[in-house]
Amino acid sequence: NHPCQPRLLSLRNVGIFAHVDAGKTTVTERMLALSGVVQESGSVDDGDTVTDYLPAERERGITIQSAAVGFDWVVPPTNATSNAVQVAINLIDTPGHVDFSVEVHRSVAVLDGAVLVVDAVAGVQAQTETVWRAIRNTDLTSSNNTDDDDSGTTGSRKNQSAHGSHTHEPLPALMFINKMDREGADFRYAIDTVRRKLRGSNPVVVQLPLYRMESHGTGNGAAANNNSSLTLGPEIVAGSLSEAPPHGEFIGLIDLLHMRAIVYPSNAESLSMEQAVPSVIPLLSRSNNVRESNASLVDAAMEGRRELISSLADVDETMEDLYLVAMEQEDCQEDATSMYQSCPVLSNISTEEIQSSLRRMTLSRMVMPTLCGAALRGVGVEPVLDCVAEYLPCPLDRLPPQLQLLGSPNNNGKKQPKKEEEDNNDPITLGHPLHPSTLAYVFKVLHMKGRGGSGDGRVAFARVYSGTLNARDSVRVISPTSNSSLSSSSSDNNNEGKNSKKLKHPVSKIGGMLELSGGKFNNLTEGSCRSGDVCALVGLKGVVTGDTLLLTSAASGDDDNNNKKSAKSNKKKKNDVHWKQYMDGVHLAGLTSPKPVLTVRVEAMSSSEQSRLSAALALLAVEDPSLVVEESPTTTLISGLGELHMEIVLDRLRREFGVEVRTGKPAVTYRETVVLDDGEEGVETDGMVEYDRTVGGVRLQGMVRLRLRRQCRAASSEGDSRPAAGHELCIPPEDPVVTLSADTRTYFNLDPDASSSDESEHKYSPSLRALLSGARGSLKRGRLGPYPLANLECHIMEVDSELSSSDTSFPGAMRAAAAFAVTTLLESLVNEGRMVILEPKMNVEISVPTGKVGDVLSDLTVRRGTVDDVAMAEEGGGTSDHVKSMVRAEVPLIEILGYANSLRSLTGGEGAFSAEYKGHAPQEGL
Repeated sequence: NHPCQPRLLSLRNVGIFAHVDAGKTTVTERMLALSGVVQESGSVDDGDTVTDYLPAERERGITIQSAAVGFDWVVPPTNATSNAVQVAINLIDTPGHVDFSVEVHRSVAVLDGAVLVVDAVAGVQAQTETVWRAIRNTDLTSSNNTDDDDSGTTGSRKNQSAHGSHTHEPLPALMFINKMDREGADFRYAIDTVRRKLRGSNPVVVQLPLYRMESHGTGNGAAANNNSSLTLGPEIVAGSLSEAPPHGEFIGLIDLLHMRAIVYPSNAESLSMEQAVPSVIPLLSRSNNVRESNASLVDAAMEGRRELISSLADVDETMEDLYLVAMEQEDCQEDATSMYQSCPVLSNISTEEIQSSLRRMTLSRMVMPTLCGAALRGVGVEPVLDCVAEYLPCPLDRLPPQLQLLGSPNNNGKKQPKKEEEDNNDPITLGHPLHPSTLAYVFKVLHMKGRGGSGDGRVAFARVYSGTLNARDSVRVISPTSNSSLSSSSSDNNNEGKNSKKLKHPVSKIGGMLELSGGKFNNLTEGSCRSGDVCALVGLKGVVTGDTLLLTSAASGDDDNNNKKSAKSNKKKKNDVHWKQYMDGVHLAGLTSPKPVLTVRVEAMSSSEQSRLSAALALLAVEDPSLVVEESPTTTLISGLGELHMEIVLDRLRREFGVEVRTGKPAVTYRETVVLDDGEEGVETDGMVEYDRTVGGVRLQGMVRLRLRRQCRAASSEGDSRPAAGHELCIPPEDPVVTLSADTRTYFNLDPDASSSDESEHKYSPSLRALLSGARGSLKRGRLGPYPLANLECHIMEVDSELSSSDTSFPGAMRAAAAFAVTTLLESLVNEGRMVILEPKMNVEISVPTGKVGDVLSDLTVRRGTVDDVAMAEEGGGTSDHVKSMVRAEVPLIEILGYANSLRSLTGGEGAFSAEYKGHAPQEGL
């Protein structure tokens, strides 16, 4: 009976995800046209889309930044007894290129559901798997009931640091098989690749494609008409999951839930929205007996419906009971019949029961409803919107976000909040959409000249989880303190100062709100954003991606509750813990940015332009957490996720900031590590390594014994152990960690049995912080080159010194002794040949004419590539120079810089490729 409940039940926060060029933006544009946001769909080729509004996006025909747009959609009644359903949809169109994967992860963090778009010709591609891992991220506690998804996330933890991550409840998803009108489209093949490559997806087909056979022409075919008297003649056939697709024109689909054919005009893409309305033909209607004209079509629909029911019965106990009862009745029938009314499985299980089961299983992530269409022609997009409304979750269907208590290191927001929620019987906790206290999460920051009121045009996109945000509200901006920074760099004075400032809860005032409409951000005069919604805020100075917004008091700005004061009083009595948490400060987990793999040196055209360059790069780094900027008095280095990422950054410097730069040759990011034999626990110094020097009349003396060993990683879902350092498969590198033995902890008057993961390093003594700093500093530079070490744990086993701990030189002695011990051990390992260079490797997919496959494979061999698979296309339809095959390989990043030009030369301009960062592996073949 909460006043916000009807609004929340009709709200959908949904993202569109896919591999690059699978048609995400085209699907989004068609949705906007169908909902009335625009009069006609924009075109990626023409550069007039709503969500791709950056000049670089329109020129290149790709999505670079995620864009949000809101609209309403009405699901029409399917029969005389049902009612129309209206929902409000906040849609986010995400990039499909791996270089912009951070956009995917920060969008996933605030969404409730997903639409996965798959190319009907190519099936699942490299970035499809990447976005699937983001959608089904399982870095959660068991309280989130995600055990059923473990099988679907094999390898997800291994790839998190490669592509960034955010702790969130996995998203329920729909799948849309797009481009069914293209030559070579195969509905069966696309679904098969999903089952094989997207573990745990369990696609359940709710539609079958509909074709008009070419031999029958178009004179009186279904697609040539669009009226109520339309009939389905024998020239109309349905696609199948057991046979190859027929050679015909894709004209529509069969809805297995409502047993109807939906047929679109043959030129729907060139018609207005009113003229492109499809014809809907009931397959079981007595007034329009389709069975008489096309019995095979009805049989295919019945078989598809049976398969749908059977798939649901495999995962849903309620549907299983209905299915078993119907099967018993069917077994008792003496004469088998193919008539719908005489088949117990089809006639006894109603459409409403199937829909109810499908929604339950979709929300529990046990199935993924699968649809088909051709968005560019406007075919099949309306049913996608209907399924978004009917099967994807509203905010009330989702768990509240995981919260971390400010100043409680390393609890990761898991154990402590879980215990408090168990102790509190009230299910409406902080972050729940019905909770009165305002909690919002900033998932994206942009700079728009003339829009933001913070001086630099900063606009913050936020998801409001509970309460209400209003224009002119004063909010506390709480930045999450990274556990890794606490454990690895809090000993540095600069970082300590930064962390302490974050804990001061800076207060900022919301200057206003902007309407979400792709690239058209109109000002809202009376801006207000309620729980469950997404908004764009201006005027918040210093806010960055990952910040949490709380009001300055625990009161809510929600005016919908007329009894706010009494409710507030009751809540305080009942939820004292959560009110105290709110006032003390809580925050959501921040976004983990992917590690950069490519570095470019940039230089302003003149010294007077250098300050403008620095200011522009600072703004771009705020917008893009995956962009790393390193400035020194003589050099400026920018690092990112690939060639395209760097090209876009340089393009934005020129277009948006008017800064022209000179660039150096791109350089990849190498790492070093230690080779450990199988079963070897680690390598350690030869006893205590002593450092004894006198610097400026001050003696620095200390002795350290340490061991380098393989860094422990979280076990994968299969429970396998990680390979030894230096013998890794291709995995993302992890920065070295420094740990302390019990003897070392005792030496510095710490509890020997405690774990350093439960402690905050800023509470350590200066000498211990200096010891850790010295070890970490030496691990930042290897001995084979100027590359930092990776995938190692430096375990300090023993420490001693002739100096007194009260001596002012003692911290300096500890820092120097630790650094010297690490350096000594690394030099001995180099002499033994036990150190290797790790280089970034890419998963490459190359679409190449079949006749040119041999040339491409030879070129990959020269580039030190390892070919994983060659999928040869069937050559029955044309010459081998025009039939495309797919080559999948693993290639060092340094070898494919500028590969696009080489591939065009090899294939006569017919080849195309995509590359996804896989990880670092030992350098070979040089």
